[in-house]
Amino acid sequence: MLAVGAGGMAGSLLRAWIYAAVPGMVSLWLINIIGSFLIGFAVMKLSEKSAEIRLFISTGLLGSFTTFSAFSNDWFRVLENSVVIGAFYGLAMTAAAVAAAAAGLWLGRKGVKE
Repeated sequence: MLAVGAGGMAGSLLRAWIYAAVPGMVSLWLINIIGSFLIGFAVMKLSEKSAEIRLFISTGLLGSFTTFSAFSNDWFRVLENSVVIGAFYGLAMTAAAVAAAAAGLWLGRKGVKE
């Protein structure tokens, strides 16, 4: 629990720093795409590490860094203005995050013995 809590604190502080440094919705895209990539990468690279390390990085740090709730809020605000643009926004963010996670898995798998 301490590993998850410490990672969560670090991840949420990192997210807040990016929100402060990058204006508008761009920050949310950066956070979710970078975080998705890193989660995919971490899954492969940390598979043989201790549970505490995996929980600190994946559940704590990266789980609190990425933000589905902020994405949902932004998505709803876009949908209120235009259903078509909102649908595109939701699909694009989801596709980008899944593609980033797949790229992280692929890159993380390089050099991992199977």
